[in-house]
Amino acid sequence: MSKRLVIKALVRHGCSRLSDEGIHEKWGCPASCGAHVTALPRHAQITAGVIRNIVADLKCLPKGWLQ
Repeated sequence: MSKRLVIKALVRHGCSRLSDEGIHEKWGCPASCGAHVTALPRHAQITAGVIRNIVADLKCLPKGWLQ
């Protein structure tokens, strides 16, 4: 999946970029929760395994948010 599409879905659901340093970007869940953080690699394409990890990390987002 394209990283651009993942970022678009994260922003649409209120997530924000917390850190832009290092080899991964850190994204946090919406301010209403604020308890979950995930790492997004800097690659243009994100593999299915990483997508599963992102969905698992951001438990507070509704089911199917990345469709």
